[in-house]
Amino acid sequence: MGAESYLPESPVPLPVPDPRASRTMPPSGHRTHLVVVRTRPADPASPGELVTRYWHPGRRAWQEQTFESLEHAMHLFVEENGWELRQQQPLDRARAEELIFAARPEDLDRPSARELLQEEVGLTPEDAEAMLERVDERAERSGP
Repeated sequence: MGAESYLPESPVPLPVPDPRASRTMPPSGHRTHLVVVRTRPADPASPGELVTRYWHPGRRAWQEQTFESLEHAMHLFVEENGWELRQQQPLDRARAEELIFAARPEDLDRPSARELLQEEVGLTPEDAEAMLERVDERAERSGP
């Protein structure tokens, strides 16, 4: 199948995959799992939040999370969970993306900083969010 859309009503052509092999290889001895994350707007009428969804093989269930932006979701998956982004492509709907990550099986169950603050430290969701925002603001001010 070429770059034509798989949905006849969709005006957006599908991207053509790069036939070359990935330059990044996992370290020998480490198993990698490809995680396909799809995003969609939480509310199509507003430009804000989006919902991510992916299949968790260990839990055998779909995982959904709401984020304030795609950048916020990427921060969680890459910086906090240690996943490696392999591919990103727009889908045939506004603000819908497909992200493909490589993750080690143990990284799929790593708790986020937010979850650690709530479960281990005992902060409320609001207090954990406020603390993480302060950390992000300090990091932005100190800059590279």
